[in-house]
Amino acid sequence: MKNRSRSRKRTPWDEHNDLTATQEYLQMHYVARYEERHPRLADAGESDMVNSYIPAKCPYCSSDDFVCKGFDSIGIRRYKCRCGKYFKPTTGTIFDSRKIPISEWIEYCLNIFRYVSLNADSWNNRNAISTSKYWLKKLFLTLEEWQKNIVLSDTVWLDETYYSVIMSDREHKEDGTLPRGLSRNQICIGVATDKKHTVCIMEGYGKPSQKRSYEAFQNHIQPNSLLIHDKENTHKKLVSELSLQSVCYASKDLKGLADSENPLDPVNRVHMLLKMFLNAHSGFCRDDIQDYLNLYSFVINPPSDHLEKVEKIIDLVFKNPKSLKYRDQFGLNT
Repeated sequence: MKNRSRSRKRTPWDEHNDLTATQEYLQMHYVARYEERHPRLADAGESDMVNSYIPAKCPYCSSDDFVCKGFDSIGIRRYKCRCGKYFKPTTGTIFDSRKIPISEWIEYCLNIFRYVSLNADSWNNRNAISTSKYWLKKLFLTLEEWQKNIVLSDTVWLDETYYSVIMSDREHKEDGTLPRGLSRNQICIGVATDKKHTVCIMEGYGKPSQKRSYEAFQNHIQPNSLLIHDKENTHKKLVSELSLQSVCYASKDLKGLADSENPLDPVNRVHMLLKMFLNAHSGFCRDDIQDYLNLYSFVINPPSDHLEKVEKIIDLVFKNPKSLKYRDQFGLNT
């Protein structure tokens, strides 16, 4: 299968019988470290944690009429529904049919939260790069509605920033040069924060309109809040429709100011960190940018401790189950 990348467990000497003492030692040490980082499911000790999540309904027929029917080979509780189907707490979640322990998912999430690239994570955890990409899609699926219920209030800072489309997709003028300014080669990202929570939403390509800005943030800012923004007309409809108090500044007046003196610093700081995060994945498909923004929003919002964030992710996995099969992700069923 062309999408399956090389296993990080392999060594250059796997197909050889006559190894030098050094080669044998290197192979033994490398494989031992790999197996230490990748325990078997039976040895992962995750059954108590998984069993603590009791399904609310049958993943097949949505009935709540089911009974416990023992345990599987690694101690995960099994249930039987009146529809005749058997299932487990992981059935229908991104942990369904997993071959890798959830403990490795924890390490993966911690790396992503620290702005580690997929390639670096693949080497750090000794996973195939296809595994890192697959898990990223699972994270996206888990967090696709993460920002939906975030509502900013009191004082809100709002401003747009821009991120380039990848080189191969950039539009050129007739003479072959790139257009200047805020063309469709720039992805517009709206960022709003009240210093407690932050929302990041793609507003399209090029300079944003009042309509796009309003549609992006109408459900994320509490009416009558104080909005601090720039003097562009982009937010005019948003201010009017939500009855926001408006304090705006001309961009030219803010140039050269120290961060401590810049009234838009709270949102500018988010812009800086967001671009650091996106740059860690710079070659990503721009069609997925809202997924990356959802993930970044999760990273920058409370809780601040990364382990607490992983706990929150795991809760979302079990309480709002969604599944993604490896073969579906990599188009192996088509």
